[in-house]
Parts: sequence; structure tokens; C-alpha cells
Amino acid sequence: MGASRSQKTLARFLAPKIELKSPYFLSPEESHHLKDVLRLKEGTWIRLLDLEGKEFLARVEKLGKKVLVRAEKILRQEPPPKVQVILLLPLLKKELLSFLVEKAVELGITEIIPFYSSRTIVKASPKLREKLEKRALQSLKQCGRLWPLKIYQPLSLREALSLEAEKKIVAYEREEKVTLKNILESFSAQKLLLASGPEGGFSEEEISLLKDAGFLSVSLGPLTLRAETAAFYLMCVSHLLFFQKS
Repeated sequence: MGASRSQKTLARFLAPKIELKSPYFLSPEESHHLKDVLRLKEGTWIRLLDLEGKEFLARVEKLGKKVLVRAEKILRQEPPPKVQVILLLPLLKKELLSFLVEKAVELGITEIIPFYSSRTIVKASPKLREKLEKRALQSLKQCGRLWPLKIYQPLSLREALSLEAEKKIVAYEREEKVTLKNILESFSAQKLLLASGPEGGFSEEEISLLKDAGFLSVSLGPLTLRAETAAFYLMCVSHLLFFQKS
């Protein structure tokens, strides 16, 4: 058995709960992408992600409203991430949240929890989580990650204070002494909680509440960053200093 072209270039599709050698129907959305967008034919080799740590080499068996495929062998298999990095992400405009979710997938963030606080401007739409999950899965297919990013319903900042982690870090523009690099260079825990503020920043009262809940405030440098930049910065630095050591 051999794929017609390099396995690394084969298109990826989502196939939750698929089993090796068993026939499987792709969802209508994935089927549409396969036959109408990519215009793949019966007999074509593809890759399938089961969203539980496995990537399969599979063959398209029959085109239809739901495309029939069959997984022939496991290409990759990974255990759940041993390092958990959770991002408390402020509610921002939809396009900014979508961008940050996409980058969170690529940078290895394991969970995103949107939150709102006293200076939050944007209100969450009823379908926000659903839309962000869709964007996250699209990014997962593109980058080759095997375990999906978990996204939760928005919480208030006060609700988020009870979240548990071995290390909790909040970016704060008035912090002058401690930098994120200082904290993460010597970090060895398996669960990290990161937080950055909304467009109006955190109030002094909110920072006090965060510190009382075990968050360490850190500086992201001498310049004033936009809310989306601060969140992206947190993800990038944690990836560089944390994931690459793990």
C-alpha cells in the first residue's frame, strides 16, 4: 500500500471517533470541502484526525453528500499534552478573537477561557464559542496538531479567579520589576494559567483581586501594547521559553 504522493502533503480532514480499517462517513462540512472545494476523487489518499491524538492515512472510498472513507494505518500518535497552558483571553472584537484562537492552536495553548471585566467593551454573542471552536479546528488541520484546543464559555473575571494552576501569571502594564521571561525561564510546573487585560486594561482593584488569587503580575516591556498584542505576546513567549524546554 502506498499513497500516490508524499504523505506530508496529503489534505487533512476531521474524523472524530474514527477507527482503523472501519468505514467512516465524514461530516457534511468535511465532505463538501473534500469533493467540492478540493475536488478530490474516489481512491485518493488523505489524512484523518480523530481529535484524540491520532492521525491516519486513509482512502476516499465513495463520494456523496457524506463522503465514505476508510483509515488504513496510523501515521502519528501522541498522548495528551503533558504541559497545560490555559489562556484567560479578554473579550475583544470577533475578528481579533478568531485570530488569537488560530494562533493559540499553532502555539500549543491547550485551553482558552474568554472573560469579561469592568472595562470590557465587547459583549459575547450567543454563538461565540461555537464560532471560535470552528476556527480552532480549521487551524488544527492546517498546522498538524493532534489534540484540539479546548474553548470555554465566557466567564466574569471574578469567576475566573477560582481557576487552579501551579503557576498563574497576569500581564500588567504598571508592573516594573518582574518580566514574563524572568518567571518562565525557571518554570518547571505542568499547568500554567496566563491572563491579559481588555482594551481598557485591568483596574487596580482587579489587579489586587488577581494577586490575592495567586497571580503574579509581570511586565511585557516598556511599550504600551494593545489588548490583542499582549495576549499574542503571552502565547509566543510561553511557547518559546516553556514548550521548547518540555
